[in-house]
Amino acid sequence: MRPYTKEYKAQVKAIITEAYVFPNFKKDSLPTMKYFTPIAAWDTGAENTYISPRVAEALELTPIGNTKVMALGGSRDVDIYEIALALPNGRLYHDYKVYCDDIDDYDVLLGMDIIGETDFLITNKDRQTTFSFRSPSEGNVSL
Repeated sequence: MRPYTKEYKAQVKAIITEAYVFPNFKKDSLPTMKYFTPIAAWDTGAENTYISPRVAEALELTPIGNTKVMALGGSRDVDIYEIALALPNGRLYHDYKVYCDDIDDYDVLLGMDIIGETDFLITNKDRQTTFSFRSPSEGNVSL
């Protein structure tokens, strides 16, 4: 899979890319609905990937279960959905379980379950952030 790089003109506080979310579909078929978002945040502090309630509603998703998650305000129950997710480098994840919760202004929050399958790099030369990833991981990157 080809790498993806995004360059910012300043040092940023959040890494934001686009993503597509689909109701889960068979690999040999085409999805009937999709949700494009330009505000998918990459969060190394999150164990799991989340979608916002507006994404779940737009795609008319049905929960496959629920679980308790720990957040800043304590623990709470969230729904679990199974989706397909396309990253900006073209990689498509099928049969992917995500949590649904209010994630501020983001539509998708990409957690370490996704990031952990990538080679992930952030640089801040001259106070300008450059973000790169490739997925699947191809090996160690050493500086």
